[in-house]
Amino acid sequence: MEYLPFRRMGLQENRSWKSIAWPFPKGEVRDIPADAIIHGSVVRRMEVNLNYRPGNLIVRGGGRGVRTVPSEMGMWKWVVACGEGEGDPVSECYVHKQNDS
Repeated sequence: MEYLPFRRMGLQENRSWKSIAWPFPKGEVRDIPADAIIHGSVVRRMEVNLNYRPGNLIVRGGGRGVRTVPSEMGMWKWVVACGEGEGDPVSECYVHKQNDS
């Protein structure tokens, strides 16, 4: 969440980024594209804490304006993208699995 104004980029419907001039975010969640690399601690926290349901990671398309989502929405499938492999607490990172089946 963000509270202080600063120049930021907003994710557009066509997946391009557009400059937004000095908004007052008022705790607005950040846009996160579907192909973002996410640190392993975030994925582990979603797995073990059923109250941690960040909309910008779970809702497809960046979850614009969605802070939390219900558990019925799941949490996507995640695959290891970097680090020493699954379980490395420092460098492990994930991306959304492209084909959720």
